[in-house]
Amino acid sequence: MHSFFEPCSRRRPLSVPPLRGGAEEHSSSESQCSNPSEEEKLAVKTIHQGTRTTSPSFTRPDRAAAKGVVALRTRPGPLVRAVAPAALATQALTAGRLAVEYLGVADALARRFRCPGHDADDLRQVARLGLMKAAQRYRAALGHGFVPYAVPTITGELKRYLRDQSWVVRPPRAIQELRLRLNSVRPGLAQRLGHDPTTAELSDESGVPVAEVAEAQIAEAAMVGQPIEHGDSSEDPEERRVTYIFGSEDPGYERVEQMQALAGALEGATEADKRLLYLRFVKEMTQDAIAEELGVSQMQVSRLLRKLLDRLRRRMAA
Repeated sequence: MHSFFEPCSRRRPLSVPPLRGGAEEHSSSESQCSNPSEEEKLAVKTIHQGTRTTSPSFTRPDRAAAKGVVALRTRPGPLVRAVAPAALATQALTAGRLAVEYLGVADALARRFRCPGHDADDLRQVARLGLMKAAQRYRAALGHGFVPYAVPTITGELKRYLRDQSWVVRPPRAIQELRLRLNSVRPGLAQRLGHDPTTAELSDESGVPVAEVAEAQIAEAAMVGQPIEHGDSSEDPEERRVTYIFGSEDPGYERVEQMQALAGALEGATEADKRLLYLRFVKEMTQDAIAEELGVSQMQVSRLLRKLLDRLRRRMAA
C-alpha cells in the first residue's frame, strides 16, 4: 500500500550514481524527487481543504478492518458484559431483602397517617411503595443506617398521596397555598396565645384579610380526612387536645435509636476494644495519652481505633 506522504525516494526508486564529480546528475535526480506529479499535487490540495480523498490503494478489506477497529473500541469488553448483569442482580437482591425485612416500618408509618376517607390498605400499599424506593436508592457504603434513610422517603410518599387524593372539591391553587401558610403560622401562634388561634388572630398574624383566611379554613374543611390529632369535634378552642396545641417532636427518640444500634454493633467486642473506646470517647483522652496508658505506641493506637471504628460502621449499616 502506497501513500502520498511517503518519501519521494521510496515512492520513485531512482538509480543515483555516486557523487564523483557528477554534480549535474545529482542535481537532476534531486529535481526529479522534489517535483511531484499533478496527481500528487491534487491529492495534497484536497487533503488540506478538509475533504476526503479516495486513494486507489485503499481497498474494501482495508475499510472493513478500520470499521472493526472502531467497533472494538466502542464495544464493551467481555469482563464488563459478564460483571454488569451480576452487579445489577446483586443490587436488586439487596433491595428486595431490605424491603422484606423492614415491612413493619412501612406499615407502622401507614397507621400513623390513617384518616377518615382513606382505606387502610391503600395507605399501606403507598407506604410499602416508598419503602421499595428507599431500598433501591440506599447505599450502605455511605455509612448511614437504613431506617433513618427510609423514613423520610416513606412519609413523603404518604403525604404526597394524601395531598393529591384528599380534596372533595379541589380549591384554587392560591387557596391551597394560603392554607399551607396558615398551617405553618398556627403552631407558633398557638404556643404564644395558649389556645388554638381564631380567624381574626390568624389574619392579624399573617397579614391576610379575614375573608381570605375564612375561605382557606373552609377549603381545609372540604378535605376528605384530617389527621387523627385534629379529630376532636369540640368547637371551643380551650377544649382542644393539649397535644395538638403544644405537642412537639422529642429529639431523644433518635438518640435512643442510635444507642440501640451501637449496642448491637458492640456485641462480640473484646474487653480491650471496649476499654479503647471508653478511653477515647468517654474520657476523651488523646491518642498519645491512650498509648501511654496502654503501654503501646501512638501509631498502634491509631491503627486499632481505625479498624475498630470501620468494623462498627459496617455493623451499624448492615
